[in-house]
Amino acid sequence: MRKIFLTWLLACMVTGLVFGQTRLITGVVTDNESVPLEAVTIVIVGSQKKVTTDANGSFRIDASTGQSLRFIYIGAEPLTIPITAESTNLKVKLDIAINKLNEVVVTGYQKERKKDITGAVNVVDVSKIRDIPSGNAVKSLQGRVPGVLITTDGSPTGQATVRIRGIGTLGNNDPLYVIDGVPTKNGLEQLNQNDIESIQVLKDASSATIYGSRAANGVIIITTKKAKKGYSKIDFNASTSIQNYATKLKTLNAEERGRAYWQAAVNDKANPNNNQIYQYDWNNNFNNPVLNSVIFPEYIDAAKTMKAADTYWFDEIAQNSIIQSYDAALSNGGEKGNSLFSLGYYDNKGIVKGSQSQKYTARFNSDYNYLDNKLKIGENFSASYIRNAQIPASDILFASLVQQPVVPVYTVNGGWGGPAAGMTDRQNPVRLIEDNKQNTYNFYRFFGNAYADYQIIPGLNFRTNFGVDYNGSYQRLLKKSYVSGFLADPANQVSNSQTYQGNIIWQNTLNYKITRDKHNLEVLAGQEYIKNISQEFSASRQGLALENIDYAYLNAGTTNTLNGGSGAGNRLLSYFGKVNYSYNDRYIASVTLRRDGSSRFGANNQYGIFPAASIGWRIVVGSSAWRFPVCLLNSNGILFLISSGKGS
Repeated sequence: MRKIFLTWLLACMVTGLVFGQTRLITGVVTDNESVPLEAVTIVIVGSQKKVTTDANGSFRIDASTGQSLRFIYIGAEPLTIPITAESTNLKVKLDIAINKLNEVVVTGYQKERKKDITGAVNVVDVSKIRDIPSGNAVKSLQGRVPGVLITTDGSPTGQATVRIRGIGTLGNNDPLYVIDGVPTKNGLEQLNQNDIESIQVLKDASSATIYGSRAANGVIIITTKKAKKGYSKIDFNASTSIQNYATKLKTLNAEERGRAYWQAAVNDKANPNNNQIYQYDWNNNFNNPVLNSVIFPEYIDAAKTMKAADTYWFDEIAQNSIIQSYDAALSNGGEKGNSLFSLGYYDNKGIVKGSQSQKYTARFNSDYNYLDNKLKIGENFSASYIRNAQIPASDILFASLVQQPVVPVYTVNGGWGGPAAGMTDRQNPVRLIEDNKQNTYNFYRFFGNAYADYQIIPGLNFRTNFGVDYNGSYQRLLKKSYVSGFLADPANQVSNSQTYQGNIIWQNTLNYKITRDKHNLEVLAGQEYIKNISQEFSASRQGLALENIDYAYLNAGTTNTLNGGSGAGNRLLSYFGKVNYSYNDRYIASVTLRRDGSSRFGANNQYGIFPAASIGWRIVVGSSAWRFPVCLLNSNGILFLISSGKGS
């Protein structure tokens, strides 16, 4: 037995030595082109031990099996490698960011390499926001784009306010959105976030001038997904998440509020028992007021319908928010073309009871090549439907913080509790939820474009693009009569409102690219026509016999008939051009000119001209073993705003 025990003990000691021993790890670090990298920092994760590579990219470090090495280098993506029993002579390749400068991004009627852009353009890494469930893709950009401020109201509807480099006008400060080449002033809340392939933000006049008078507040360009050549696949994504308040504001309970009223009266040298709700057992010991207890009445109202309570109103209106998202996509990519079809569903039950937003989306796009790949014809269309509960969430939250805790939610007869004599006129937040939860706002949108791109000669392409953006909304609201304490409204009302807005866009562009030795030249010339129409109608009636949303139609009302409506329309005709030039991939210049003619301008001054110019000097610092780009830029341009509302 003793021999067995000693054998087991020896085995454990040997095993511990094997797994715990430190050994020398060597290796070489290179870039994607196998060029050795000098001054790469290698750190053992979880420790302070680190080394750097020499001029040949070589390194030596003592590490143990089970530990991890992290490689850090300026201009490269950090890389972490675990140490295994086989790890001896490592060959590590780092993804240098300079290679990403060759990526092509959309900057306005054309595509450019990142390194050739001279304006203030931010490219968003969409892969980092796809896993963030949101009813509006813009909300996922919070804190990810310098100079862009995004604020939300916290509601499940997905509404967001976007400000690019601050506020530039007393009117509308919303940016212009360009989705697959079609400009719109509507935001991204109608899009399925998982349909987005790329997002670019144009922040200065030099980059945004190509869009003219509509781009004074900046431009956000969105490109949606397409099928990949040579791949046919089905994608399905599903997610469920829960949200809640990060912190709950602690309000005074009934006892604490009563003590606060007593202290206020004492401070004013008044009699605390003059309070219409609270009474106090207190005495004055040598001019030192002492409160013994707070005395609550059985009922807080003269009619004896509301018993004194200790209501924590915040808990009465708050709930866990459950967010569900489902989307599926079928894509097919071939030699001659590709197609993609996707469906999406998003449901957000808000953190205020009764609040909810549901979104249904569908998208189809395809493109096919003809005439030996000289002609490409394609389209990209989407449809969306949104249904939002119309409860006054902000009013409900405010009421939950200011309503007195001594007020009960319900009366003894099952009616609504509310303020009594001596209290301020604060609403019962639970009543606000229950009396409005049947009301909904319905929004639908059809959006898309069809295009043709033809190569006239090598380097010279003509593109025509026809887009449409049609949306409408409908809501029917029932306002119920109520009694809540001394607050009351005996009149009920049904109100209907309906709006629709349509844009048609027609764009034609010529794009010419030529490269000679170290010279690169690109010339863009184009024309754009936009027509916008909108109409709205609203009506209301009071005197409903039944306070039920299923019967609450205008014909059911008998008194106070109101109705109204309006319509508007405008047109925009534009001509634009842009010249990009670079020499030896180091010296860059860009000139843009756009002429907008708008029916919104005065009759004697219907055209505006918007010029912009920018220059850049790209400096590559370091030797072949250590390279990092620095680009000095200067840009100037002129923009002013003509749009004061939705539409273009």
